[in-house]
Amino acid sequence: MKKQKRTILPMSDIRPINKEALFEAGEKKKRQQGISSVKNVSRRNPLQTKFSEEDKKVWMDYLAREDEKINKNETLDFKRKFSSSKRTKKKIGGKKIIFFKFGILLIIVVFSLNLIIRGLDLKYHGISNANSAVAEILSAKDSLKAGDFEKSYVQFDNAHQKLSQISGQFNGMGKIFVNATKYIPYASKLSSGSHLIAFGNSVSEVGVLASGILKNMDKMRTGEDQGAPISYLKIFHDNEGDLRKIDTLLGDAQGELVSVNLDDVPEKDRAQFIEIKKSLPEINNALTVFLGEEKLFNDILGGNGPRKYLFLFQNNQEMRSTGGFIGSYGMLDIFNGHVRNFFIDGIFNPDGQLKTRIVPPAPVQKISANWSLHDSNWFPNFPTSAEKAIWFYEKTGGPTTDGVITMTPTVMQKMLELTGPIDMPEYGITVDKDNFVGEIQYQVEVDYDKELNNPKKILGDLAPKILDKILNMKNFSEMSKAMNVLVESLNEKQILIYSKNEDIEKVLSQNGWSGEILNTPKDYLSVVNTNINGFKTDGVVKEHISHLVQIQFDGSIVDTVTIVRRHDGGDTPYEWWNKVNADYMRVYVPKGSKLLSADGQTREVDHPPLDYDALGYVRDQDVQKEAETEMIDPENGTKIYEEGENTVFANWVYVSPKETTTIKYTYLLPFKIDINSLHISDSYSLLTQKQSGSLGSVFSSEVNYPSFYKTLWQSQNEGVTRQDDLPNDEVGLKIESDLKTDKFFGIAFTK
Repeated sequence: MKKQKRTILPMSDIRPINKEALFEAGEKKKRQQGISSVKNVSRRNPLQTKFSEEDKKVWMDYLAREDEKINKNETLDFKRKFSSSKRTKKKIGGKKIIFFKFGILLIIVVFSLNLIIRGLDLKYHGISNANSAVAEILSAKDSLKAGDFEKSYVQFDNAHQKLSQISGQFNGMGKIFVNATKYIPYASKLSSGSHLIAFGNSVSEVGVLASGILKNMDKMRTGEDQGAPISYLKIFHDNEGDLRKIDTLLGDAQGELVSVNLDDVPEKDRAQFIEIKKSLPEINNALTVFLGEEKLFNDILGGNGPRKYLFLFQNNQEMRSTGGFIGSYGMLDIFNGHVRNFFIDGIFNPDGQLKTRIVPPAPVQKISANWSLHDSNWFPNFPTSAEKAIWFYEKTGGPTTDGVITMTPTVMQKMLELTGPIDMPEYGITVDKDNFVGEIQYQVEVDYDKELNNPKKILGDLAPKILDKILNMKNFSEMSKAMNVLVESLNEKQILIYSKNEDIEKVLSQNGWSGEILNTPKDYLSVVNTNINGFKTDGVVKEHISHLVQIQFDGSIVDTVTIVRRHDGGDTPYEWWNKVNADYMRVYVPKGSKLLSADGQTREVDHPPLDYDALGYVRDQDVQKEAETEMIDPENGTKIYEEGENTVFANWVYVSPKETTTIKYTYLLPFKIDINSLHISDSYSLLTQKQSGSLGSVFSSEVNYPSFYKTLWQSQNEGVTRQDDLPNDEVGLKIESDLKTDKFFGIAFTK
């Protein structure tokens, strides 16, 4: 059959429906067909039905309603769409954009709802796995403490597997989305939960690795019981790979904790969370430093051949230049990580063997006519004093040594915090971190065997017990803390190391562990106290050092250093804390500084107790150089001399119990701030070095400069405040800190 061609009328030919014509046509057709009307109009075709008047009215109303719909929804809409081609294109484009935006929004909403549903599903279905993993970790921790490393290994591994699965679910939700929820109110728990799970995952993996290391160490200890000595170097080398993985995992764990919102942590767990967040960086840093200095520790542990180190125990209750009076010494013989011999003895035993007679530094002559090992740490620059100690020790008949290691009681106290109390039944005492200083001092000063006459014996008996507890720790966290104590003590100069090996000494210097007096082209300050016949009173003397810098309008710089020393003894149960503190104080400043005034010191003149030249005493080259450059300020009696790259101001300072003494030095620096047409900018900097062994003086420094100076840069220091209300048209910066470690501050100026 031939397909009929359809005729498409133009829109202009479309007309509204004529209801009357339609009705009449229907009536005509009905009459022709002889069809009568029916009652139910709703079921009839209008073209086939004869209408009554009532039916006609109903049908006309229906057609009217339909006509109105057609006119509104089609005819008028078509006219609007095609009345103008330009308007048509714009509106079509606009609707497409709206539709596109709506579509994207819909996709985002659906995607987000899907993820949130998955997140809620994870929360409710994964919580049992998380709780189970936490229980495994806690059990593993108990197993570690009990020394069951096999069991702890399995438990940590189980926890790791469960947390890895939950972590995978979080990652499946999309990291970007999960992290973004921390900015959404009430939804941040999803982000925090993700980071806590990742933290736990890293910690559980650390536990797996640590258990393996401890298991290996335990096997080595078993071997030691059978006659094979422990090689600490072998322990390090065998486990170095796992230690580096632990270092990385601890760094990851630290990063996860930073991203956790504290408000999302249950209130009962927040204190523990804060403690972990605070201690984790310290542990991680200690391990990082330890691993980074493999060369150093390898040499010290005898990995490059047998090593002998002279140990000097410096008592910082009786301050000396490098940390304290040397009351005991030891000799460590180590090879390939095996300690072949380590003994501790009183310092006066080798001193009694010294045959060579040496002229001591002038202040030491006040208490000793001959210079010996116990006073050898005269110079604040530790490498210099270490060389003196080695020389003296060899002159007493001791062996040649490869270096010197010093330690203060502060290190022992920190170790006792980790080990807990240690019983000393032979002395009738239990030593802990709180009573250590008092009890040991009492045993040394008073309650020792007068017939045996070895007051330092208790130190020789206590040190191995502390060391044994540290080395036999069965918890990796505690071992990490012990490592942190070691690094912290090195940073705070409670432990000093000197090596005759130049390469090793260079590494020590780079880490700030050499105890050197550092050279700097700008301002420098170090206050060094030397207790000479002042008993053990430095344990109860508090010190505050204030440093004021006045940059003049011509660029010259005047410094004022004020040292306040307060004696808190006098009424203690220990006699040695109730004495007058006698201090030979030396203030190290830039070489070439000119003293303008000094106040608060005690003026004394040193008189040699012997005619040293007539008696044939040997003069030390470094002590002699100091004496040759010395001059005495006629107005205030201050000794002024040069040592290395510094000028030194030296005086006697005394402070009695319950009293305070203030010493003040004002001096002109040997350089200026030079800002002119040739130098558009210049800088000022200050390096302040703490005295080795010091517990850390309170320290503040104030730098004042003309208001027409503009600061271009300043170093990022904590505790820095700006001061704009100074007299004489000046502004300034004030730094408040402590001297537990060396401090540096710098600032650059232009006009």
